[in-house]
Amino acid sequence: MRNFKASTLAYVRLQVPDLDKETEFLTNFGLIATTREGGKQYLRPTDPVPYCYVVEQGPQRFLGCAFNANSRDELLALSKEHGVPVVRIDAPGGGERVRLKEPNGYDVDVVFGIEPSAPIEIKRQKLNTGAEPLARKNELYRLQSGKPTPVKRLAHVVFGSPRVNDTVGWFVEKLGMIVSDNLRGGPNKDVYVGSFIRLDEGEKATDHHTVFVLNFHTAGLQHISFEVPDMDAVLHDHHYLAGLGAYEHLWGVGRHFLGSQVFDYWADPYGYAHEHWADTDRLTADIPTKEWAAHEAMISQWGSHPPEAFKKAVP
Repeated sequence: MRNFKASTLAYVRLQVPDLDKETEFLTNFGLIATTREGGKQYLRPTDPVPYCYVVEQGPQRFLGCAFNANSRDELLALSKEHGVPVVRIDAPGGGERVRLKEPNGYDVDVVFGIEPSAPIEIKRQKLNTGAEPLARKNELYRLQSGKPTPVKRLAHVVFGSPRVNDTVGWFVEKLGMIVSDNLRGGPNKDVYVGSFIRLDEGEKATDHHTVFVLNFHTAGLQHISFEVPDMDAVLHDHHYLAGLGAYEHLWGVGRHFLGSQVFDYWADPYGYAHEHWADTDRLTADIPTKEWAAHEAMISQWGSHPPEAFKKAVP
């Protein structure tokens, strides 16, 4: 079924020994805890989905992620092609899934029919700018202090892989994704460093990347990324998390070169990196793949370059 094209990223799955400790971090990060049942904690963003993050009780490991299918017929065809069953999802919102395995052994679920939840409205003030200096005339700008900004949505997942060619090829071949950028290193640019991959939605512009695969010696999760409402949220939540004094700050605040997001990264209690960002490049399917020297592209347009502590993947 070479014509299958995945839709939006649905959820990520992580397994940790202490659900309470991980849930505390994620709620401080801006996710909203909902149901806990069967040794699983579900958390949602403000977008109209019942959850985007599943934390399971058990030995620490990254379990995988999920993408939405555009129709049940596509889900059934994918099931037949890969010889795996369609299974009812026992989770908030129900639905069905087909569970695939990417080359590093992580689960990649393809899901359909999860019932949406009501969106959570977050009021954000307009900004006065040089181009629009009166966007909030007679209105004082005030942020709510003392609590995190709720995240808008799950945006992308970054895999570290010793099988980077196979992994990138799998997402392109099996899920119909498009390579936005290839990165190469070494003195002759002959070392394949990784690829940013985006969804193919034709003329509809999508995020610069929904998956990023990096060439590492061991497989693991490099980071999980969430969009927040605006740049104020990135900066506000940086200071909110720093003020707690409980979590490791990894990198930021800065603006990426590839993808262009204004970003900030924090580690959860088990060392998994989580990103807040606002403002990303969005591309239609006809934009061609670009080739880059990694040292030229893996930088910040402003802010510091990534520290060594950030350059790792956690199994």
